[in-house]
Amino acid sequence: MNCNCNPYIHKATSLTDAGLLTVTNSTNISNLDPFVLVLCVNPNNVITGAPVDYTMTINGSTVNLLNRYALPITTDRLCPRRRYLGRYVVPNTGTPYVILLDTPTNIAYAMSADAVAKTTETEGD
Repeated sequence: MNCNCNPYIHKATSLTDAGLLTVTNSTNISNLDPFVLVLCVNPNNVITGAPVDYTMTINGSTVNLLNRYALPITTDRLCPRRRYLGRYVVPNTGTPYVILLDTPTNIAYAMSADAVAKTTETEGD
């Protein structure tokens, strides 16, 4: 029986306290291949201190996980069981990276449910 799985889906099965993700299908990824990341581990259960930058091993090299503005994605920005769409990029010079195009930024986090709840508690006083 053949699996009709999408080869571009990469499930993060483990996370270290340094932010290193272990992903499935982490070899034979070419430049500009689609990269769909799904966290199968809750970062809040692993990272108990300050958020750290995500990294992962792709094709034997450690690569950074960046947002659409080419800024590092920290462990407080991604949620488990959600698909994040992006690309694996190998620049002409420098180190490869994975860029995710639909991750929340600091502004999005500021408008999260917690921040909105604190704002609405004081309205009308």
